[in-house]
Amino acid sequence: MQNDLSSKVLKILSDAYLFFRSHIKQVAALCLPFLFAATLVNFVLARNYQEAPMALFGPLMVNLLVYPLYTAALIHLMARRVRLERPKNGDLLIAAIRQWVPLLLLKTMLLLVIGLGFSLLVLPGIWLAVRLAYAEFHVVLFGRRPMDAVRASFVETRPHFFLILILLFATYVPITLLGMASDQLIQTVTTNDLFRVIGSTGWSFAGLYVTIVLFRAFTETIEALGPAYPPRPREDDR
Repeated sequence: MQNDLSSKVLKILSDAYLFFRSHIKQVAALCLPFLFAATLVNFVLARNYQEAPMALFGPLMVNLLVYPLYTAALIHLMARRVRLERPKNGDLLIAAIRQWVPLLLLKTMLLLVIGLGFSLLVLPGIWLAVRLAYAEFHVVLFGRRPMDAVRASFVETRPHFFLILILLFATYVPITLLGMASDQLIQTVTTNDLFRVIGSTGWSFAGLYVTIVLFRAFTETIEALGPAYPPRPREDDR
């Protein structure tokens, strides 16, 4: 069982890395403008409203508004490449814009729920982060409402809890820690905020690997459930 889990983790990480490396130009063209703009605005807000609530809530709002666009575009790119299609960036962004509202609502919900879990104790936050890992894919790929996507994620992640947990610890944790260390190093070397913006943007771009890894795990889950899953949403669920 342990060997099987280890081999699954390594395969998913490897497949995700190969996708990231093979499509890095298109992923960069899709996501980097949004990541750079959000990072730049965040630094401007932090600089101008240092002790004010805006220094905290401003960047949070900016990230919430921008996140659904590049995330949905990336998810659509991965899904269409799985089908051996070659989508244009314009088509991917149009599809992402159409799903901006439901993904924004879902992301806001996830931040509140997972944040509450971490505020109570760390373990509930980690548990919720794992169990909600597939929700975004259901919103983007299957047109689920946010609450329906949350329910679907809870069902599908249950038998794969430790797999997803290991994947998150193997990707999100080191990328986050390295990004923080890199920012500290840049601040030590130079006071130029442009270098900090570029460095933070670079680590945010590296963080897209986490989404790619989770998508790879998600595709395995869906394939195991059979070609008829998930059922098509009813018209009144769209």
